[in-house]
This record gives sequence, C-alpha cells and structure tokens, in this order.
Amino acid sequence: MQEVIEKLDRIEAAIAAPRREYLPVEGAAAFLGLSKQQLDLWRMKGGGPAFHKVGRKVLYAVADLREFMDSLRREALT
Repeated sequence: MQEVIEKLDRIEAAIAAPRREYLPVEGAAAFLGLSKQQLDLWRMKGGGPAFHKVGRKVLYAVADLREFMDSLRREALT
C-alpha cells in the first residue's frame, strides 16, 4: 500500500511541476524520437533544430523542436 501512495505522490508532483521549456540533448532527442547522436551530428554539421549553448550545456527550446518538426511535415500525394 505504501508503494501505491508513493507512486501517487510522484505523479501528483509531476503534474504540479511547471512545464519544461528547455530540454537537454537527451530529452530533446527523446521528444523528437531521434538518437542523441543524430542531434550531435546536426549540431556539428548543421541542418537540425535551433539550440542554445549555456556554458558547456546545450539546451533545446521545446518551441524550437516543434517548429523544426513542423518544417519537416509533408502531405501525402493523392
């Protein structure tokens, strides 16, 4: 029973937490359904989503990730 209560507490805390506007590389890759290596490659060679460099840390804005995916959208030919 204690395990269930602890799980519910974690779920409630996650729901109450503010939405993250910036994600680290691993989080951004998971958000896009890509590998971390793919994002690393795009950062080095270009062609990927915009990113922010804060010291040594690389962060991706969720809005930029959504915009990047929207730019890749294609309609099926009929």
